[in-house]
Amino acid sequence: MKRKAKATAVLTMVGMLMLSACGSNNSGNNNLPDPENQPGASSAPSVDITAKYDPPIDVTAWRYTESSYKYENGDTIEDNIYTKAYLNDLGINLKYTWTVPIEQFEQKMNVTIASGDLPDVMWLTNKQLTDLADNDMLYDLTDVYEQFASPLAKEILQQDQKAFDTAKINDRLMAIPKTASAVDGLQILHIRTDWMDKLKLSEPKTMEDVVNIARAFVTQDPDGNNKADTIGIGFTKSFLTDNHFGAAGYFAGFHAYTQKWVKDDSGNMVYGSVQPEIREGLQLLQEMYKEGLIDQEFGVKDRAKVTESVVSGKLGMFYGGMSSPGAVIQDNATNDPNAEWKAFTIVSADEVKAAPMGKVPVQLYYAVSKKSKNPEAIIKMLNFSMEGFAPDAPADTGFGVSESGVPVYLYNFIGPEPAMKNLNAHHNVLKALEANDSSSLTTEEKSYYDRIVDHRSGNRAEWGQDRIFGTPSSFDVIDQYVQEDNYLLDGYYGGSTPTMVEKMASLQQMEEEVFTKVIMGQSLDTFDKFVDDWNKLGGEQITKEVNEWAAKQ
Repeated sequence: MKRKAKATAVLTMVGMLMLSACGSNNSGNNNLPDPENQPGASSAPSVDITAKYDPPIDVTAWRYTESSYKYENGDTIEDNIYTKAYLNDLGINLKYTWTVPIEQFEQKMNVTIASGDLPDVMWLTNKQLTDLADNDMLYDLTDVYEQFASPLAKEILQQDQKAFDTAKINDRLMAIPKTASAVDGLQILHIRTDWMDKLKLSEPKTMEDVVNIARAFVTQDPDGNNKADTIGIGFTKSFLTDNHFGAAGYFAGFHAYTQKWVKDDSGNMVYGSVQPEIREGLQLLQEMYKEGLIDQEFGVKDRAKVTESVVSGKLGMFYGGMSSPGAVIQDNATNDPNAEWKAFTIVSADEVKAAPMGKVPVQLYYAVSKKSKNPEAIIKMLNFSMEGFAPDAPADTGFGVSESGVPVYLYNFIGPEPAMKNLNAHHNVLKALEANDSSSLTTEEKSYYDRIVDHRSGNRAEWGQDRIFGTPSSFDVIDQYVQEDNYLLDGYYGGSTPTMVEKMASLQQMEEEVFTKVIMGQSLDTFDKFVDDWNKLGGEQITKEVNEWAAKQ
């Protein structure tokens, strides 16, 4: 069997992921006798999972395409390196019943589902997965997965058990989740430590420490130019959603979670942005803005403008992500040989430790029609896809990017990714650096290692790589979150509810406008009115729909 390139492990992380399919539409063996029409047990078919289908079987699916798809050498979405490999190596003839641009996909999929004309394997949102399972239209994959998934596939899919379990209904596995990483997106506090050292400031342990550091950065001339031109803490105008200059990590210090869903004391799902803890966080931001600790123009600055403040050496602290040292700070480190930054865990405003919150890293599910004759075929494709993550996978880029630069990984059919791949890379790179031996590293890890060695040899252009995968680094912080199991996941991971589709965009725009006005000085009563308005203008109905979804999980 051909091996996927290790490069695919990196490249698929940024690609949109595809659908999968399985077997012919003949009656299957997946009976659901539960009187409430919920999924029950099924028996795995007797097959040799390692054997090629001979003669080949047809497998139907649907999928989208998008503008980033490029083709060469006569390739099409129906005929390319992946479809050829499925046929030649697995004996699976992948046949798309239809393909549409991504903008039309959900509508086309919903129409097809309504007609009952389902392919062998479906790409579904969580809500669609739940609805089809409720209507007894899906094959229960519990036994098929347990019997046929390779050890490597299981290890990858279940690195984040919370994410994997979102594909279960009544403890039965009703789909293969398209896993990715939740921990990579956790919030981190980035601070200029050369300024801290100059001003003799201690590392932040509390929210009060953050405020004091911001105050010192504004009032004590950390850049030494005898001008009051430095900024304590930076946000963009999109601070509720920006991953590099956002406020999610700040609000988590008040145990508040903007634009996320959490459970209240009675176990009901509630929208984080309308909870009283948000009011406390806004009050402190308002005080900091009034004191001049926050950029007075944050409400009109986009990410590029705030990044300029970092690069020019005027901004000393911000809440960002794991890639911020490379994406935001690198040019400052290159321009100023004395500039030094460090990543810190987020801090709390009280005695309870602050926990960052990530999104459930599953946007798609690969589900099999109950009528599938060969439900195990999806596992054959899964195992094939996972081979690129094996430690001994060859460094061939055939399934990633072609020699001429075409991203063929976008043609992929089924593509879960390891939740802890980058964190594990960090661990492996550190071991290799300590031993001065990179022989055990994968191709991807070796590239990080080489760039870090280059930085430590004096090349400031690789400073950001060291501060992401080396130490001290972003992944030092993420590792601490994971080791302490100190992170949360958004409580809602279903698709958009009907009222979300109709109302959520306008509600979130109102949220951003109100929060900005309060930070810049409007009365905190404005937030109280926002909560009332949010409920009246659709939030109450959205909350009801979210709780109806939660009751089915």
